[in-house]
Amino acid sequence: MVSEASGALNAYRAAVNRLQETPGNSDAGKSNPSDFSTMVKGFADDAVNAQKTAESATISAAAGQTDLNSVVLAVAEAEITLKSVVTMRDKVVQAYQQIVKMPI
Repeated sequence: MVSEASGALNAYRAAVNRLQETPGNSDAGKSNPSDFSTMVKGFADDAVNAQKTAESATISAAAGQTDLNSVVLAVAEAEITLKSVVTMRDKVVQAYQQIVKMPI
Protein backbone atom coordinates (compact mmCIF):
# COMPACT_ATOMS: atom_id res chain seq x y z
CA MET A 1 0.00 0.00 0.00
CA VAL A 2 2.85 2.37 0.82
CA SER A 3 4.45 1.47 -2.50
CA GLU A 4 1.26 2.43 -4.36
CA ALA A 5 1.08 5.77 -2.57
CA SER A 6 4.70 6.60 -3.27
CA GLY A 7 4.28 5.52 -6.90
CA ALA A 8 1.22 7.71 -7.28
CA LEU A 9 3.05 10.61 -5.66
CA ASN A 10 5.99 10.17 -8.02
CA ALA A 11 3.64 10.03 -11.02
CA TYR A 12 1.94 13.23 -9.84
CA ARG A 13 5.28 14.98 -9.41
CA ALA A 14 6.38 13.87 -12.87
CA ALA A 15 3.13 15.19 -14.35
CA VAL A 16 3.54 18.55 -12.61
CA ASN A 17 7.14 18.81 -13.79
CA ARG A 18 6.13 17.91 -17.33
CA LEU A 19 3.41 20.57 -17.30
CA GLN A 20 5.85 23.17 -16.04
CA GLU A 21 8.34 22.28 -18.78
CA THR A 22 5.73 22.36 -21.53
CA PRO A 23 6.31 25.15 -24.06
CA GLY A 24 3.85 28.01 -23.79
CA ASN A 25 3.23 27.43 -20.10
CA SER A 26 5.07 30.61 -19.12
CA ASP A 27 2.32 32.80 -20.61
CA ALA A 28 -0.92 32.28 -18.68
CA GLY A 29 -3.14 33.85 -21.33
CA LYS A 30 -1.79 31.89 -24.28
CA SER A 31 -2.31 28.20 -24.91
CA ASN A 32 -0.82 25.94 -27.52
CA PRO A 33 -3.05 23.11 -28.81
CA SER A 34 -0.07 20.75 -28.93
CA ASP A 35 0.62 21.08 -25.19
CA PHE A 36 -2.05 18.55 -24.25
CA SER A 37 -0.94 16.10 -26.91
CA THR A 38 2.66 16.47 -25.73
CA MET A 39 1.61 15.75 -22.17
CA VAL A 40 -0.42 12.69 -23.21
CA LYS A 41 2.47 11.42 -25.32
CA GLY A 42 4.77 11.83 -22.32
CA PHE A 43 2.41 9.79 -20.13
CA ALA A 44 2.24 7.08 -22.78
CA ASP A 45 6.03 7.00 -23.08
CA ASP A 46 6.33 6.72 -19.29
CA ALA A 47 3.88 3.81 -19.28
CA VAL A 48 5.81 1.98 -21.99
CA ASN A 49 9.11 2.57 -20.20
CA ALA A 50 7.66 1.27 -16.92
CA GLN A 51 6.44 -1.88 -18.67
CA LYS A 52 9.83 -2.42 -20.31
CA THR A 53 11.59 -1.96 -16.96
CA ALA A 54 9.29 -4.52 -15.34
CA GLU A 55 9.88 -6.99 -18.16
CA SER A 56 13.65 -6.63 -18.02
CA ALA A 57 13.62 -7.01 -14.23
CA THR A 58 11.53 -10.17 -14.55
CA ILE A 59 13.90 -11.60 -17.16
CA SER A 60 16.91 -10.74 -15.00
CA ALA A 61 15.29 -12.43 -12.00
CA ALA A 62 14.58 -15.56 -14.04
CA ALA A 63 18.26 -15.63 -15.01
CA GLY A 64 19.23 -15.22 -11.34
CA GLN A 65 20.80 -11.79 -11.86
CA THR A 66 18.31 -9.68 -9.87
CA ASP A 67 16.72 -10.03 -6.46
CA LEU A 68 12.99 -10.57 -6.11
CA ASN A 69 12.40 -7.26 -4.30
CA SER A 70 13.45 -5.19 -7.30
CA VAL A 71 11.22 -7.28 -9.56
CA VAL A 72 8.21 -6.75 -7.30
CA LEU A 73 8.93 -3.02 -7.14
CA ALA A 74 9.26 -2.72 -10.93
CA VAL A 75 6.05 -4.67 -11.54
CA ALA A 76 4.17 -2.58 -8.94
CA GLU A 77 5.36 0.65 -10.58
CA ALA A 78 4.27 -0.65 -13.98
CA GLU A 79 0.87 -1.58 -12.56
CA ILE A 80 0.38 1.87 -11.03
CA THR A 81 1.41 3.52 -14.28
CA LEU A 82 -1.00 1.35 -16.25
CA LYS A 83 -3.85 2.15 -13.83
CA SER A 84 -3.09 5.86 -14.22
CA VAL A 85 -3.16 5.62 -18.01
CA VAL A 86 -6.46 3.72 -17.94
CA THR A 87 -7.96 6.30 -15.58
CA MET A 88 -6.81 9.14 -17.80
CA ARG A 89 -8.24 7.40 -20.86
CA ASP A 90 -11.58 6.94 -19.09
CA LYS A 91 -11.69 10.63 -18.14
CA VAL A 92 -10.95 11.70 -21.73
CA VAL A 93 -13.70 9.41 -23.05
CA GLN A 94 -16.15 10.78 -20.47
CA ALA A 95 -15.28 14.34 -21.44
CA TYR A 96 -15.75 13.52 -25.12
CA GLN A 97 -19.13 11.93 -24.43
CA GLN A 98 -20.25 15.01 -22.50
CA ILE A 99 -19.15 17.28 -25.34
CA VAL A 100 -21.02 15.16 -27.88
CA LYS A 101 -24.21 15.34 -25.78
CA MET A 102 -24.12 19.15 -25.59
CA PRO A 103 -26.82 20.89 -27.59
CA ILE A 104 -25.62 23.13 -30.37
